[in-house]
Parts: sequence; structure tokens; C-alpha cells
Amino acid sequence: MRKFLFIQSLKNYGFCLKPIKFFHSFWHVFCFSYINLIIYNELKLFNNEILNSKSMLKYGFILFSLLCFMLSYLANSSAQDEETGLEDIFAIFTEEEIVVSALKRPRTVLKSPAIMSVITAKQIKQLGLRTLTDVLDIVPGFDTSLSVTGKKEIAARGILDSASQKVKVLIDGHSINDVWSGGITNNHEDLVVENIKRIEIIRGPGSALYGQNALLAVVNIITKDTDDIDGFQWTTSGGTFDTQNYNMLFGKEYGDLRISGFFDFFDTKGFSKKIKQDILFPNTFSKSPGRSKNRKEKTDLNLKLSYNNLEIKGKYTKKRRKDYIGVGDALNDETILRTTYIFTELIYRLGLGEKFIIIPKIYYDQFNWDPLFEQRPDGFVDSFGRPFPDGQKGLTTFKQRTIGFENQLNYNVFEGNELTFGFQYEWIHQHDIRSSFNFHPVTNAPLASMTDFSKDLPFTRKATRQILTLYLQDEWNITKDIDLTVGVRHDRFTRFGGTTNPRFGFIWRFIEDAHLKLLFATAFRAPSFQELFTTNNPVRIGNPNLDPEKINTVEVGLGYNFTSHIRGNINYFFNRIRDRIVLDTASDPDQFQNLGGARIKGVEAELKGDFGSDNYFYANYTFQDAEETRERNRLADVPIHKANLGVNVGFWKYANAHLHSFISGPRPREDGDTRRDLPSYALVNLTFIGRNFMDNFEIRGSVFNLFDKSYDDPAPQDTVPADYPQPGRSFVVELRYKF
Repeated sequence: MRKFLFIQSLKNYGFCLKPIKFFHSFWHVFCFSYINLIIYNELKLFNNEILNSKSMLKYGFILFSLLCFMLSYLANSSAQDEETGLEDIFAIFTEEEIVVSALKRPRTVLKSPAIMSVITAKQIKQLGLRTLTDVLDIVPGFDTSLSVTGKKEIAARGILDSASQKVKVLIDGHSINDVWSGGITNNHEDLVVENIKRIEIIRGPGSALYGQNALLAVVNIITKDTDDIDGFQWTTSGGTFDTQNYNMLFGKEYGDLRISGFFDFFDTKGFSKKIKQDILFPNTFSKSPGRSKNRKEKTDLNLKLSYNNLEIKGKYTKKRRKDYIGVGDALNDETILRTTYIFTELIYRLGLGEKFIIIPKIYYDQFNWDPLFEQRPDGFVDSFGRPFPDGQKGLTTFKQRTIGFENQLNYNVFEGNELTFGFQYEWIHQHDIRSSFNFHPVTNAPLASMTDFSKDLPFTRKATRQILTLYLQDEWNITKDIDLTVGVRHDRFTRFGGTTNPRFGFIWRFIEDAHLKLLFATAFRAPSFQELFTTNNPVRIGNPNLDPEKINTVEVGLGYNFTSHIRGNINYFFNRIRDRIVLDTASDPDQFQNLGGARIKGVEAELKGDFGSDNYFYANYTFQDAEETRERNRLADVPIHKANLGVNVGFWKYANAHLHSFISGPRPREDGDTRRDLPSYALVNLTFIGRNFMDNFEIRGSVFNLFDKSYDDPAPQDTVPADYPQPGRSFVVELRYKF
């Protein structure tokens, strides 16, 4: 009683207890930071590589000083704007965020049976993020790496492979993985983020709901609609590398009719780095030393229409780009990679009483691949002494169509128990295959001109895949603090038969401020058409007898609210992969095979502090130990340790500043590669936003790689000896206007 009267008297005299709570929270942050600095120093040697160079120590000191300065500012600004809504006050606390990906129906992150991250539109803007891969770089368990053709490949939980095949990516629940590569990076690694409401990321297997390719993670991109914009928003930006970007976002309601969408055009020369040696060096016909090429032009359209319970969605993307170094690891001048992607989807939501909802949908996808490859430059002479005055060039094109139907049924069995049942059918067809070369595709002998081999020696074949799916899931809220989810999905393919994948999730909120998640699931990745049907190729061929990759995963997640402003999570995962699809280089030519497996274990830790009015900090750390099951060789090209640190400060209502640092440990080489492991590095990005000084107008400026750190992404063995150099310091300035 006396304590209550004392606090009440302080309030009556105008005193505020928030600074006291803040410094209490700050003490937690300080202790956590100190402990992590000790751990950081103990882990300075990763595989005999010194993590901290003198310059990195300097950058770390500067970053830590700025972090302390900004946190000290929070004490003065945390009490601003007392009437701000909950969504704005806790901008990075995602446990209360409503998501749909984990259960295919709305639930909070806390009650979702998955280890999840949610990145909101507000965070994307404040961090200055520009593409999907930029977003994934800040998420625990994810990493990205540049390929020889300039694509950003996505690594998840210790595994990096071509085209990001083990990650399922969806736009509003619609899969955009292409069946040729199995992944998204042929067309979508640079997916525009301006129209994104939030990105829901499941770190773990998702085949029990989403089927093929949801082996290591599921990324569901939720786009904006009329709930988020009423009118038009025009954004234009420009920056380093002659980059220009124009985006128009719109949304309007006309009675029961809702229309929203966006148009985006992007053009850049891209960064160009000196390549001292390519695979042809030191031959005179090699273009090395030379410059990499990253020119890119992309057009993106998106549309949503809804009327009552009916919704129609559509997307169109067309992209032209250069190939960085080159598909054959040789610098060239003429390669141009062209892709087109279209999808449309119709969804209807039908409620039958209060307990039963039916959600049928039909969809159509088309992916067109139309590249011109210059595999070897003009004047090339092969190992047999045969000259190629015009180099080695090839045109390879195909089209892929997908027609699908899905019907999902949600049934409320009784209070606290939800049943989900669904069936799905997909018909996937690869056709219109054309190929022309100025060399023989099997013998590699030079030809006088481009010759059409589409009928006699096609580079792949016409193929059809049909998939029939059934899935069932039961979510039971046993008590107010205990949730149990059990599910199973069966997919039957026309080529390799069926695969069944269960899931189990147990959530226990064992005390008021803590929760525990125990999760188990299996998943699979179907062989891509490239792995199955590549043919008439002297370098590599497909294997029609491949089986799908399979994984068993166990996860344990623990979350705790230290205070009302500071929260933390720590997760442990263990993955066991069987029947890995790899390129067997022992055969001639190389051929895709199911060889061996992998074991990956790891820990992901997060700490977030949010003090309201856009003042927050965050830190995450990932440890991932990935090795082959046979020889116990470490899996290549993914760091064992990585971390993100960031702080955001809102300067009243007129400005916002965000400082972010990405830290990567050394990345190991593949077995047999005698080059030293790629060294560790740290990058610092800074974004500043000016707002509210003019009605409906906003300006944003970002500097990436603030300290101009030089670093590389890994090149495979016997290709480019010095790896793939990455861009130095760059900047973007963006203007946004709403009307």
C-alpha cells in the first residue's frame, strides 16, 4: 500500500518512471553486450583465421561508440508520443504479429508451431533494404552469396546450393520457385520490396503444409493492399553504379470492389570489379585481367482485385541482365540473360456457418527462359587446338507452364481445436525447347555459323510433372498455456512416386514471460528439371532416376521477456539430410546423383529492445555446424558464425536514423580445395529518413558498406582463383510522395 502511494505521489508531482525502467533495461543490454564481447574475443580464431583485423577493431569500436550514443539518446525520447499505437510502439516485437504461414490461417508468432522471423514494411524502410536477399541477410540462419552469373544465392542453416533450391518462396501464399532450377534466383532474388507489407520467414522445414522445396525454410511475402494505401504513392531513387528505380504503388476501394498493385522499373550498370584471373588465364584469348559486368534492367507489375469473397491476383516480371563473370567462369562481352515470369490466381472464400470455411483456388504460372550465352570469348582455342574465331556461343530457350488447383477446408471442431484439410493438384509442363550453337553440343567441334539443334540434339527435353497432394493438420489449444499441432502431407509425383511428411509442434507458456517450443518435422526437395533432363552436354548431364532429397529436423525454441521493453529468443536445431542431390564429378560427363547426406546442428539467438517512438535495437547470432555424413567434411561456402547488430533512433517526428552491422566468420572451402578459407569480414550500413517537413513527402538516403570494406564471395575450385569480388561503398537516395 505504501509503495502504491509513493508511486502515485510521484505521478501526481509529474515524475515519470519510464527513465528508471529504461536504465534497468539498459543494464540488461549492457550486461548482455559485455558477455557477448567476452565470447566474441574467445572466438577470435575461427579455423586459424583471425576474425578481428586492426581495421575491423576500429570499425567495431566506432560502431559500439555509436550504439552507446544512440542508446543514451533513447532515454530522452522513449516517452515521446504517448498516444502512439501498439504497432508503432513495439515495431520489432513480432511475437504478437499476426501471421498466416505457419498454419495457413491467422495466428500470432507466439502461438505458431515454427521458429519464425517477421520483417515488417516499416523495418524494411528504416534499414534501407532494397531486395529480398537484402532482407534475408539480417535474419538468423540465413546468408547470401554471389554466383558466377551474378545471382544472389540463398543459404539457409548451413547449406548453400545453386538457385536456392532448398528454400520455398511464396508471394501471398503462391509459390514462385521455378521447376527448371527448383529455386527462385533465376528471376526473383532481387524481388522488389516497396510493395511488401511484411515477410514471414519459417526457419525450418515446411513440406507438411507446402510440399516440395520447403526443405530448410519457407519465406512468405505478404504484399500491401487497400488496407495499407488509399490513393497513390510514387517513389523514385538513384545512386551508385548509375542506378535508377521508379515505383508506383496504388490502392483504392469502390464499394465492395478493392483494387491495389504496383509498377516498378529498375535499371543499373551494376558494380564492376577487376577480375585478375578467370578460368582461361593466362591464355592470350582470356579477357582477364578484365572487369565484371552486372548491367540489369527489370520491369515488375503486380495487381490485386477483390470483390466480397472473391480475389484475383496477378504478377508479371521481365528481366534482362549481364552475367557478372560468365556461365563458364570466363569473362565475355556478349552474354545476356533474359527471363519472363507470369502468374495469376483466383481465390474464393466460402463460409458455411460459424465453424466451416472452404477456400478453393486455381492458378496459372508461366516461366520463359531465353538467354544468349557466350561460354568462351572471341579467339578461343580449345585443348585440341581447334580455333573459335567468334568464341563459343549458344541460344537455349524453353517455356514452362503450371496449372493448379487447391481446396483448403478449415473446421472448428470445438472451442480451442481447429482442423485443416486440403487437397491440391498441379500439372507442370516444359515445352517449346530450342537450342542453337556455333559449336557441336556433344563433340564441341567448331561450326561455321549458328546451327539449330532443337530437333536432333536438344539441351533438355519436353517433360510433364503431375503432383497430387493431400494434407491434414490439427491444432489443439489444450489449455490457455499449452498448444499442440500435429499434421501430415502426402505428395504423389508421376515420376518417383509418393513422399509423406509429418510435423509435430508443442508450445508451452510455462511462466508469464517465457515460452518453450518443441518441434519435429520432415521435408523433401523434388529433383529439378535441370537435374533430371539436361542432355546432349559434354560437361554435365541430368539423371532421370533421381529421388527427392529428404530431411528430418528437431528444433527447440525458448523465448523470454526480460522486461516490457527487452525480449530474447534462443533456438537449437538439428537437421539430418538424406539422398542429397549433388553433381558427381567422377563420371564423364559430370552427372547429378543422390550421394550421401549431411548433418547440420546450430544455435540461433536474438535480443530485441524496443522503447517506443521508433527507438529500438536488435542483435542476432547464428552458429551452424554443417558436415557431410560420409567423410565428415565440412560443407563449403557458409560461415560457421554470423551476426547482425542494429540500432534505430527516431528524432521526434521529423527524422529517423538506422545503423546496422553484419558480421561474418570465415567461410570454409570445399573438400580438396587448397586455397585458404575466405576470411571474416564486417559491413556497416547507415540509413537516414527525413519526413513530415512537407505534407505526404519523404526522403531517404542510405550508405552501404560505410567503411568500404573489401571482401569476396566464394568461387568453386578450379574456376576463378581469387573468388568473386563484392561491391565497395555505395549509396542510394530515394524520394517518396503520396497523393
